[in-house]
Amino acid sequence: MLNLKQYKDSPVGTLVIIVAFCLVCSVLVSSAVVALGPFKAAAEANDRQVSILRVSGYDPGDAVAQTYADHIEAHLLDVEKGVFVEEMQDQADGYNFASLSRKPETSTAIPAEKDVAGLRVRATYMPVYFVKDDAGVVTRIILPFYGKALWSTAYGYVAVDTDGNTIRAVTFYSHGETAGLGGEIDNPRWQALWVDKKIENADGAYSFVIKKNADHEGVGKDFEVDSLSGATLTSRGVDNAVRYWLGDAYKPFLDNVRKGEIIK
Repeated sequence: MLNLKQYKDSPVGTLVIIVAFCLVCSVLVSSAVVALGPFKAAAEANDRQVSILRVSGYDPGDAVAQTYADHIEAHLLDVEKGVFVEEMQDQADGYNFASLSRKPETSTAIPAEKDVAGLRVRATYMPVYFVKDDAGVVTRIILPFYGKALWSTAYGYVAVDTDGNTIRAVTFYSHGETAGLGGEIDNPRWQALWVDKKIENADGAYSFVIKKNADHEGVGKDFEVDSLSGATLTSRGVDNAVRYWLGDAYKPFLDNVRKGEIIK
């Protein structure tokens, strides 16, 4: 039988103590992760619901979960086809498209000539949210979007009217842009400039743009949002993200909405 006392002041004894300590710490950390898992999931769900409600037209107040349950209906969209994946409906709410876009089996490569948002790949399916009033009538459609800004990937939600062409609200829930500069994408006053802007013109061409006043000639005020002062590159990144998602990726879906094939 091994007598550990004879090794207590030796390198072997020190190593045994270190290994034992590491094992104990690993068990404690693993146990904590498992125990805190449900709380983390609940916090993430709450944050997602708050962000979605910000562009829904409903104030989440203190009853976030209830307001969300009463007015938000999630669907899972086959982005390329522009139709819902009915057999995966139960996965729509909370569908982690950011994580799934990194897996070959759940992602789609974006052709280089279309990758204005700098993503390279996107999730094959994306969650889409219907906003419903008290009578169950759809009043808005909320679409997640994201793209490379200056220092980070900016993630947000844009709410579109049931005409499939009018922006009703926008919010950003994750980014690493500089406070006071690119971070002003969170400024409600700038986000308010998006309201009632159009996505496509009368000819069906994507026309929404974020740019400086000096560049507005020929675009039309119904499609223009001023870029952020001192944050040209962040503004350009957000513009490219919206251009990719609303002008390309979601176009089949929005076309179906405009034709009345989605909302009956």
